[in-house]
Amino acid sequence: MTPVTCVALGAYGRQQLTSMSEVELLCLHTGELSTAEVTQTLCYPLWEQGIRIEPFVRTVDECALEAHRSWAATSRQLDARYVAGDRRLFTALQARVRPLRRDRKHLLHRLRADSEHRHATHPSATGSSTPDVIAGRGGLLDIQALRWLDRPEDERTSAALSFMLQVVESAEGVAGHQSHRLSSAILDRLDPSQTLLEELYGHARWIAFRLDAALAPSRDDRQLGPLLTLRQNQLEAQRPPPLERAPSLGLRIANLAGLAAPSPELMDWARQSGEPVAWDDACLEQFWLTLRAADWRAWDFLDVTGLLVRYIPELAAIRRKPGSAATGDLAIDHHDFLALRRLHEWSETDDPLVNRLWRAARHRDLVYLGILLHELSPESVDSVARRLHLPDALRDGLALSIGEFRGVVETATRRDLHDEELVLELATRIGTRQRLGMLFLVAVAHELAAGPTSWSTWKANLVRQLFGSLEIALRQPGEVGARRTRSLEQHRERIVEALQRRNLYRLAPFVARLPRRYVLTRSPAQAARHLEMLSSGPLEPGEVRIQPVRNREPGVWDLLVVARDRPGLLAMVAGVLTLRGASVLAADAATSSDGLVLDIFTVSGADGLQWKQLEADLRAAVLGGIPLHDLLGSRPVEPEEEAATHVAIDNSASQFFSVVEVRAPDQVGLLYRIASALHAEQLDIHHARIATNPDGAVDVFYVRTLRGEKITAESVVPVAEALTTRLRGATSR
Repeated sequence: MTPVTCVALGAYGRQQLTSMSEVELLCLHTGELSTAEVTQTLCYPLWEQGIRIEPFVRTVDECALEAHRSWAATSRQLDARYVAGDRRLFTALQARVRPLRRDRKHLLHRLRADSEHRHATHPSATGSSTPDVIAGRGGLLDIQALRWLDRPEDERTSAALSFMLQVVESAEGVAGHQSHRLSSAILDRLDPSQTLLEELYGHARWIAFRLDAALAPSRDDRQLGPLLTLRQNQLEAQRPPPLERAPSLGLRIANLAGLAAPSPELMDWARQSGEPVAWDDACLEQFWLTLRAADWRAWDFLDVTGLLVRYIPELAAIRRKPGSAATGDLAIDHHDFLALRRLHEWSETDDPLVNRLWRAARHRDLVYLGILLHELSPESVDSVARRLHLPDALRDGLALSIGEFRGVVETATRRDLHDEELVLELATRIGTRQRLGMLFLVAVAHELAAGPTSWSTWKANLVRQLFGSLEIALRQPGEVGARRTRSLEQHRERIVEALQRRNLYRLAPFVARLPRRYVLTRSPAQAARHLEMLSSGPLEPGEVRIQPVRNREPGVWDLLVVARDRPGLLAMVAGVLTLRGASVLAADAATSSDGLVLDIFTVSGADGLQWKQLEADLRAAVLGGIPLHDLLGSRPVEPEEEAATHVAIDNSASQFFSVVEVRAPDQVGLLYRIASALHAEQLDIHHARIATNPDGAVDVFYVRTLRGEKITAESVVPVAEALTTRLRGATSR
């Protein structure tokens, strides 16, 4: 009879199976066993009982070859456990595996590569809103990596292992299948109170901290000042005084944690409970060093030991708290420190904007502090500033940065940046160039940490434009209006010159009738290209002319539109684009004093469009030949969509227009329905800002009544309610 040995691998070998886990079973043989035989004899009976089993049929030599070629095979074999059969084969396998564990240098190299890849491709268990409890940073595979490195298992690591296995078991029970990642749907059923994630983050951060230390490169022994020593790749201290007597020592250790992990005795010292630390000059200097380096190891040390909330108790309000789309779906404290890291990285680029902001801000340490605290309440920020004994002027600047940073991006992306009143009012609130630089640095850092799609080229250009306008206003506030007037006339002259270079002399009279905002926001070449669409002759009734121009963003087009003004035109154009499969990213509506419409739609998904056919469709829609309302106006509205749809009207944001802000779940035809609702309320759209975020659309419209006036104060609430009712679908039921 052929010798055969059954060997448990992976989670089965570690005895960490959950009810939905796949059983990895190695059938060792001497060369005469086939996979078909194992499947027929062993797997079918187990599959019939609902046991998920994955068999590996190998000889000892085949196992050794696989381990040499593949880390996945190596990691399975490192957890090998004898189950049944000929023990001699298992002993032979162990003889092949044992050198893999003894070659510490090679094992460290492969573990570093594996962990870096896993952490980059799986949501972190230390901070993600939808963590991967097995493969993510701080997850179960990281615990196993510590065991492969023969790290002693402490009480916190054992507790983390038990907790994570229970979480996986519970998640699989809810999902009904194997589940590594805790989706929002699973979390809603598992943990309505949202305390599970906080506990998971605490366990996972401890595991991640230990693994980072285990994988760190070796360091030579040395003395690190009067108290600390680096010995055998550990930070050690001889009889460290209590933190109350040496308040800077905890931060000093944190700043050295990137060099080597603190010894178990030093970790115990740091974890001692006590009152909040009383700050002195040495403590503050070490804290500035922490922020300047922005080293994750320092941050992790302060977090896992609890020193963070002893130094800054106010951070307890956001410590390990689950985040949202606004924080990049990361834990709030994780997002704050990541924002600091992202600012450091951005500061090392050649982006002119970051250099301008730093020149204005000047006080780097205060900016770093503002970013670390930017998700706290204003009251908590003021408490921290007083705890650190900051001067009143710096406290005020810090408070402004925290209180106003969200408004920077909102103003840049949702308001008319050529509205002088808006710029002057915001500049007055900011007060100084130093505060301006601080405010914008905090705002950009927040965006950089909110995810790869949050800080786009489009958004960066708008923020740069807003900063430039505010900087001018703060330097010479009395010159803003005069400069704008001179700039307007110069822009008109340049547009005329651009037309003349194209031999379009007869179109020059149109330039004087172009609206002010259009002249200031478009380059002379863009405006001339737009007006050139009139060179073929006067517009006929119902005619809409278009010209597509490739945007600098890949896959994006700027669609130039020329037509005679008529109510609801923007809605018609948006509706036809939607029917043809294009997504509207932005819309700029401009109307000259003689009723000429010069609109620009920025669209994506338009590469396959037939532009001539689109132009014909637009004309048909204007003449009533396409039933846009029947196709796009009515749709079933789910209760959660109803609740998420809101309309706000601001009469103070612009001197000449009412600003209508619509928040709603993103959906096909949304811009058409909004524009149609505005038209139904007899409102004319002058300018539109379209933005789609992970949690829905936020569209802003500058509107006037058909008489050319702002919405009256007494009509604001009724009009907002009427628009909300239309968008929630009440009129279509």
